[in-house]
Amino acid sequence: MKSLSSIFVFLVSLFSMAQPKNRYWVEFAYKGTSFDPFTYFDSKAIERRINNNVPLCDSSDFPVNEVFLEHLTSSNAEVIYASRWLNAAYIIADDVTIDQIREFNFVKSAKKVESQLVISSLYTEALDDQNLQELAERQITLMKGQLFAEKGITGKGVRIAIFDGGFPNVDRHPAFEHIRSQNRILATFDFTKNKQHAYRGNSHGLSTFSNIGGKFGKLFLGLAPDAEYLLAITEVNREIFKEEVWWVAAAEWADQMGAQIINSSLGYTEPRYTPQQMNGRHTMVSKVANMAVAKGILVINSAGNEGDDFNWQIIGSPADADSVLSVGGVNPYTGLKIDFSSFGPTAERKLKPNVAASGTTVAAKGADGYRRVNGTSFSAPLITGFAACVMQLYPGLKAMEYFDKIQQSAHLYPYFDYAHGYGVPQADFFYTEKKESKTFSAAFVPTSILKSVHSFEKKNNQEEEKSITREIKIALPKEHSTTSSFKAFDYFYYHIANAKNELVDYEVLIPVKEFTIPISHPDAVIFRAFYQGYFIELILKNE
Repeated sequence: MKSLSSIFVFLVSLFSMAQPKNRYWVEFAYKGTSFDPFTYFDSKAIERRINNNVPLCDSSDFPVNEVFLEHLTSSNAEVIYASRWLNAAYIIADDVTIDQIREFNFVKSAKKVESQLVISSLYTEALDDQNLQELAERQITLMKGQLFAEKGITGKGVRIAIFDGGFPNVDRHPAFEHIRSQNRILATFDFTKNKQHAYRGNSHGLSTFSNIGGKFGKLFLGLAPDAEYLLAITEVNREIFKEEVWWVAAAEWADQMGAQIINSSLGYTEPRYTPQQMNGRHTMVSKVANMAVAKGILVINSAGNEGDDFNWQIIGSPADADSVLSVGGVNPYTGLKIDFSSFGPTAERKLKPNVAASGTTVAAKGADGYRRVNGTSFSAPLITGFAACVMQLYPGLKAMEYFDKIQQSAHLYPYFDYAHGYGVPQADFFYTEKKESKTFSAAFVPTSILKSVHSFEKKNNQEEEKSITREIKIALPKEHSTTSSFKAFDYFYYHIANAKNELVDYEVLIPVKEFTIPISHPDAVIFRAFYQGYFIELILKNE
């Protein structure tokens, strides 16, 4: 009998080993734990929470009950991470084990998860020193960021957490010598290996970091060279199922360590998620990103590089979250959306991206080199450096107040569209009073026949004739030659919105002295336009 019993146990064990294992978030029904914020939080986290009116002893910060985790482990589940904010554990388990776990009275739910990571960068290109210098200057002057440096505003005292795939050579690259020499990399952590050392992995993080606070010789590559930094590895290329849990873990760590800004150049889209799920609430990272903002952290995320993907014409996650400042990419010389930058809005037609910055930059590469890089991965860090300067200028504000200030400083504000958001933030917004002068006139014509629309996007600039019911007549005070070279932001922007303020059409034009815009969409209710600092809004009503 003993022999038969041993065989039975062996067969059961073998069957269990053969069962396919999946990943789950196991949410608990309650906590039953205690918490001391003054021993858990860095003093800067305490200060940030007080500024944001966030309770120091909130139940979402209490640790997960260890007894619950022990039960999961004893049930043959592998516990990867226990999240305080979600009161949940990320586990690996087979079907038999997860069925058993669902029966525990302390378990609220167990949801299967998968994900696919997309790093929001495209490619690099070597340039000679002169071209690198010109581009490095341009990525800053597009935001008029040089004004911050002239005023001594360099992100000093602001604590920034960077989530990325690795930071090799940050401990020796000359771009960060000024940061290392003052010991302003306060902490690093590799969540993929559960180790503190983060100077390894994908060099993507090296480049994004340089566009926040790095230098190229005497030139700034980012606007926050004097900030403090926390570096977190949250991604590895082969672990496509775990990145979201590591992003969650890093957010809780950044909160504990006193981060005021999280910079993330990462996105979670297909094949795990569908465009309809990009509503700012569906994915775990979007939920946690919103929680981080609720705890006083400004979260800045790349919009993504799906602009050329006709199967994914929507913002990704966590850039889809309401409280996340999502950043699109523009051509550094025209200020227009760069082709690869993802379009908004969210699945619920909410505005995204919020703002934009150069999608082509100079960034650190290798042990001591620099390259031209492309992707919204590098737009977001530029805005992160900008945000650090705003925080230094206006200490003690709430996270969403900084969010609003950055949007309001953008060059198109209050105009917006789903390609540029409110445009590129401008440092001079914080130093000079904006004086609006009329640069064009617009008149609504209820019924007419349109003969010609001049659009830089219209193929071959062909004229076409069609019947429409309404149109807008635009007149500029002087001729603007279409053959002259255009400076950044010289274009004519317009959009048409429905009664819910959702855009049904938008375009960017090379304006001539007089031109006409057709209003053919049946739901068109509002027309808005922006040209050289002047904004206009018309209500479209047939007489």
